[in-house]
Amino acid sequence: KHPGEGPQLLADASPSRLSSMPRGSAVEVPNVHATDIDKQVFGDKKFYSMQLNMPNLNSAGGSWVIRFAELNSGPGAGDLSAPVAVQKVDPAYPIELMRRNVEGTVTLYAVIGGDGSVENVRVLRGVDDQLDGFARAALARWHFRPATKNGTPVAIEAVVIIPFRPFRKF
Repeated sequence: KHPGEGPQLLADASPSRLSSMPRGSAVEVPNVHATDIDKQVFGDKKFYSMQLNMPNLNSAGGSWVIRFAELNSGPGAGDLSAPVAVQKVDPAYPIELMRRNVEGTVTLYAVIGGDGSVENVRVLRGVDDQLDGFARAALARWHFRPATKNGTPVAIEAVVIIPFRPFRKF
């Protein structure tokens, strides 16, 4: 089986149990706070950061961080509003990986389209092939109310930082 196949690998997160930062709550990231990955992905584009609270059904990892910029910066000034997650999927964190103390942060790249779909998900920095695959598969199943610029939906590119930490040490 491939990561993400089958109900035992992903836990669907019910939107009613989740809270997401309100639209527009993302903050612009000053260049001095840009990481090497931010610089590699966004170059000299203006980019933003926001946290998404996750239920962490399988992990004690905490919130996901999403840094994003407009994919195709077009003409016209205006700030980019944050996308809003309307469907979230928690990645699997198998007990055998927790027992082996496989933990860390998976960093993914994705495009969130003007229709809110998630595409082109790839691993930028991984922890373990299985965890990386579960993180990719989960993010690919997310759906957003898209980011907007001047009231018009736009596609964005995003760096998504996903922590994996066991609830307890085995």
